[in-house]
Amino acid sequence: MTDDQKAATSAGDSTGGGVDLADEVHYPPVENGLDYLVSVVDHLQGGKVGRRSLKYAVVHLQAATECLLKHRLELEHWSLVFKSPGDAKRSKLDDGSLTTCTVDQTITRLTDIVGVAISDLEKTKLTQLADLRNRLQHYGRHHDPKGKVNRYEIEANATFVLEFLINFLNTQLLDRIPLPDADVLMEMSRVSSGLDEIRGYVTARMARLRGELDLVKSRTVQCPECDQLALVAGDEEDACCRYCLHRGAPDAMALNYAREIVGRGELDWSGWELVGECPLCDVLALVRGAITAADPENPVDLCFNCGENLTGLEECTNCGNPFQSIEGQTACHNCLSEMINDGT
Repeated sequence: MTDDQKAATSAGDSTGGGVDLADEVHYPPVENGLDYLVSVVDHLQGGKVGRRSLKYAVVHLQAATECLLKHRLELEHWSLVFKSPGDAKRSKLDDGSLTTCTVDQTITRLTDIVGVAISDLEKTKLTQLADLRNRLQHYGRHHDPKGKVNRYEIEANATFVLEFLINFLNTQLLDRIPLPDADVLMEMSRVSSGLDEIRGYVTARMARLRGELDLVKSRTVQCPECDQLALVAGDEEDACCRYCLHRGAPDAMALNYAREIVGRGELDWSGWELVGECPLCDVLALVRGAITAADPENPVDLCFNCGENLTGLEECTNCGNPFQSIEGQTACHNCLSEMINDGT
């Protein structure tokens, strides 16, 4: 997509399928923020980002930042989005005539009042983006008497903030709002599908996740949906990819992983050839030959339900399920119990 095409998309297509703005002028905060993020993703995609695309990406990214961060404040208490909460009037919030808090005030209130964890680096990047947006929007260029900022540094800053917002949206907003409607889900899908095409996004996202993924290496495998080593098994009720947030029931995720990753997507594989009942939790979610982040060179038997690694399993000669053989047993505990009860 050329710069002109991206600009046209930003100016028109994102308003929602050609709907006349005279008929539809209400944009809920999350939907509004997502609409801006769609534009940001559209403008940052590709190997080389043009000057105009970079400008629109920065301007719309800052708009998304304000929409999403201030909405989190509003969810805590509506007066927090006012520059001076003591003078807040609900009528001004309802008609949009209020003067809202600055970027610095927003960040401070999120950390000090709401309790959102925002690192010093994230605070710096958010502040830098706001300053850059002001310069680009009002002067058409970034002018710094102490030295110009390289366009690639601008792009890197934008990518960093974009990743921060995606994480903020997932951790601070989606669980606190009513179930997303079809439009919101479509916008989220458009954002997600374009993220991997943005230079530096994957690196930034995985860098953020590194700390939490390091704690669960023994049950982290490659995600069949995004191909990142970020799918965590045995995580509460569902198996979930920390990178793309694809999640599902343990048995379904185990089957998909066995078919697409272990079985390499071969058409003659159903996936069930490598999925068995876990001898520890009795759930049909044990994948034979899973490759974990803890030891990529040595496949293990990983249960997607309980998250346990098992080694040295034998296949029951009676039912075919994997089990840990004791003293040369050839049948699993369940089958042995049935044989004893049946007198065989």
